[in-house]
Amino acid sequence: MEFALSDGLKLPLLAILGLIFGSFVTALSYRLPRGESVANGRSLCGACGHTLAAADLVPVMSWLVQKGACRYCGMKVSWRYPVIEIMSAGLFTGAGFLVQDPLHLLILLAMTPVMIALAVIDLEHQRLPNGLVAVLAVLALGWRWAGDRDLLVALATASGALTCGFALDAGARLVSGKPGLGMGDTKVFALAGLALPVRPFLLFVMIAGLLGTLLGLVWLRGRRPASFIFPTGQFPFAPAILVSYWACLTIADRVLNTLLLSA
Repeated sequence: MEFALSDGLKLPLLAILGLIFGSFVTALSYRLPRGESVANGRSLCGACGHTLAAADLVPVMSWLVQKGACRYCGMKVSWRYPVIEIMSAGLFTGAGFLVQDPLHLLILLAMTPVMIALAVIDLEHQRLPNGLVAVLAVLALGWRWAGDRDLLVALATASGALTCGFALDAGARLVSGKPGLGMGDTKVFALAGLALPVRPFLLFVMIAGLLGTLLGLVWLRGRRPASFIFPTGQFPFAPAILVSYWACLTIADRVLNTLLLSA
């Protein structure tokens, strides 16, 4: 069933859903890199270990009401939690506004929390868990099947992207002795080839390259900014890839049509 934007329900409901999934992503991105169970175990205060009640876990509102601190021990709670939740709500709302096909919208809503989790984990730990990458790969194929169904081209494009990534990494190691495009980044980059037809994929490559360059310059200038953004000396490229990927899933066709009309 397709909802009209004028009904006044679709976008607010998606925003609320985004907050809920954003709260899940905060737990997922914290526990998964530490080897902790995501499905089992109650949420605890990281400082005092107190089990958090439902009132402590309301997305964004709990953090605001408690002034960013644990109400049991008073220790500050990282601003990563409301930021991730607000980001998720914004992306869910944006997806509802930009994607009209119900099946594509459903797939994108499933993709979005996985993308956010991968971006956050890469920022905080410079890791891209294979399990999340595999989930995103399956959803990418689902997106392509809901579109032109050209899975052979999808697999060929992804394989080409993987080969280019491996070659860039090998070349960088040969010339400088340092890694180039990491294996995790290469796999995430190739995911776009599974979902995007050739022209949108080329647009994705351009946007990812430009955005990665800009973020790299910011990183070089700041070196070691505060904890949540670039917490170590290794530049995390996956967030730039994932932002570009999400953007091309939603607006690539509009951008390409505009460029063709203005040519």
